[in-house]
Amino acid sequence: MRKIILSFLLIPLIFGGAGCSLLSPAAVKMKPVQLQYWRTEDDPESLGELITAYQKTHPNVEIIYKKMPVKDYDTKLLEALAEDRGPDMFSIPNVWLRGWKSKLLPLPKETTIPTMVVNQQKQIVAQNKKSPTLSMIDLRGDFVELVTKEVVMPAPPDTPGGPETNKIYGLPLSLDTLALYYNKELLKNANIEKPPVTWTELMDQAVILTALDDKGELKQSGVALGTSKNVRNYFDIMSALMMQNGADMTDDGGWPRFDGYPMSGRGGGSYPPGVEALMFYESFAAEGAPNRTWSETMPDSLDAFITGRTTFYFGYPSDAKEIKMRAPKLDLAVAPLPQVDPNKVFNVARYPIEVVSAKTKHPNEAWDFIQFISGKDKVSSYLAATKRPTAQRSLIREQLTNSEVGVFASQILTARSWYRGADYPKAEEAFGQMIDTKPTVERPDLSWAVGQAASVISATMP
Repeated sequence: MRKIILSFLLIPLIFGGAGCSLLSPAAVKMKPVQLQYWRTEDDPESLGELITAYQKTHPNVEIIYKKMPVKDYDTKLLEALAEDRGPDMFSIPNVWLRGWKSKLLPLPKETTIPTMVVNQQKQIVAQNKKSPTLSMIDLRGDFVELVTKEVVMPAPPDTPGGPETNKIYGLPLSLDTLALYYNKELLKNANIEKPPVTWTELMDQAVILTALDDKGELKQSGVALGTSKNVRNYFDIMSALMMQNGADMTDDGGWPRFDGYPMSGRGGGSYPPGVEALMFYESFAAEGAPNRTWSETMPDSLDAFITGRTTFYFGYPSDAKEIKMRAPKLDLAVAPLPQVDPNKVFNVARYPIEVVSAKTKHPNEAWDFIQFISGKDKVSSYLAATKRPTAQRSLIREQLTNSEVGVFASQILTARSWYRGADYPKAEEAFGQMIDTKPTVERPDLSWAVGQAASVISATMP
């Protein structure tokens, strides 16, 4: 019996003497890792604090941040990836995600990377740290509902012949919503007390704010609406009008059906709600229309707003920086997106998704970094630096009282993004052609134009 007792007494001593090697991971040598990160949205300083924080615990990882020009970004990115000189991580608009799916690496179930830790001897050492990644449950709990609908997609089987599984293909740092920028001075000069809440109010105010010259040409515009080529964000404005007017943008499978009557019933309109929305939009640039406030000869809508040629402009949070830089004396304000029915609110979202290239040589570090900067306990520094609204549920409330992002943040939970195809530029082009189609004697209504747009967009579905 004595030998058995001694044996049990010896076990803790054996493990105690080897505690560092048996009870904790072995120290490892950190190899240098360089991660290329491309974005178009923000200057390097916007993510500087987060990059520095990450590199403190991962001193072997160097993040090379590159701000790319918006023009031809997709072309440059595709060329770089094809030639194996592309970035490890990059940012793309949410509406591109399905079209770029084959070029992306979905989030793995866990990551294993060398991390600086304090061991049992109170020493700072590098150890391979295996960590579970963001789960579907956490994704739904942390981020607003729209994010889950967009970033989760079926992934190829993990093993040949295995079943498809849903995986996370990217994470956002913010969630931008479309709002109404307005020139407070021009509103005041027209004795208009406050910006419009509904589209009817917008139309009435825009007429008051519009002025013609001696030749009957537009000298001053109330609002930039009615065309596609010189109205920024026309796809999103048109989408908002259709949704608010009762159109079902897609069926349950994501296929376009905004050209028809809603599945809930025909309703009281003479035309499908999507067609009515288009007719309303086009009226702002129609010759002879009582609410004509815009034309194809006007400058780009943002330029017109910055130079005081129009009172209202539909834009996103990122536009504020350019407006203030180019027109520092402009008395700028932002109002929520007008609604058809204030009791049934629909807003529109457009935002960048941070993704990992399928060709990266450092998938663990790349995904670990994306999770780090997008997490609710870290992303606040980015949101503060960029004045962008959050995609994190828990951060919405504190942003509502922020004078610079409060309006955008107030629209997050009612924001939608409906396109689920694989070629957004083609879909945008289809909306542009739809908008630029004018009624004729043979075709007095625009139902056929809306139907044609739906058909073109259907062809982009994967």
